[in-house]
Amino acid sequence: MISHGGWNALYLENHDQGRIVSRFASHAPEWRALSGKMLATFLALQSGTVFVYQGQELAMRNVPAEWTIDDFRDIETLNHWRELIAAYPEDKERQAEAMQEYKVKSRDNARTPMQWNKEAHAGFTTGEKPWINVHGDYETWNAEAQVSQPDSVYHYWARLLQLRRDRKDVFVYGDFNLVAPEHENVFAYMRASKGEGSALVVTNFRAETVSWTIPEEVRLFVKDGERIFGSYEAAPTVSGGEAVELRPFEAVVYWIT
Repeated sequence: MISHGGWNALYLENHDQGRIVSRFASHAPEWRALSGKMLATFLALQSGTVFVYQGQELAMRNVPAEWTIDDFRDIETLNHWRELIAAYPEDKERQAEAMQEYKVKSRDNARTPMQWNKEAHAGFTTGEKPWINVHGDYETWNAEAQVSQPDSVYHYWARLLQLRRDRKDVFVYGDFNLVAPEHENVFAYMRASKGEGSALVVTNFRAETVSWTIPEEVRLFVKDGERIFGSYEAAPTVSGGEAVELRPFEAVVYWIT
């Protein structure tokens, strides 16, 4: 878009799609925060205008596994269920499969109330009950808690957007080039602006360590560049100057001037 006079609207979440930590990464307790940080890096350093959907900055997840059809409100989900029950009233296996799909694809996954704090209904309303149930993890996974945690997904987003603003000539208006797009596990790209600097953004979409062989055209970033941002506190290991050992759901940003 940017190379053809256009402008990108950058988004991964909206009211019709599942939560990205559940959809593209993992909401398992050990990976959830790392997934949220990796996906934030993947999105926020591309060219265009970044849209952050409510709760995305907290890594809110899809609906709980224990939800039943009575918890859903999305009309498409409910209509599909009614049609399924009418056509296959005794097919429990088919019904169970459909329910699993709803917990991945229903629009309600991104429509649970914003989790502000650990008070009743996650602080979303003082009324008797919100229009749809609050996610059951709100007592520990909420905005108030993350604001008080320096290493939270919320603060990671804040630092990431500050980086984007501070180096806007590169991360907002600079050139964009994919790096090794054929890789099945790693998404990497370059951002560059003549006279301002260049960045290499590398993200691991897997819940396992991935050895990423550094393409020749970007080897200088890892060899002589500066690691300016990352989802882990310490930099990843570089093996023999030829491969980066990316930890589960790791994101790393290298910079050269």
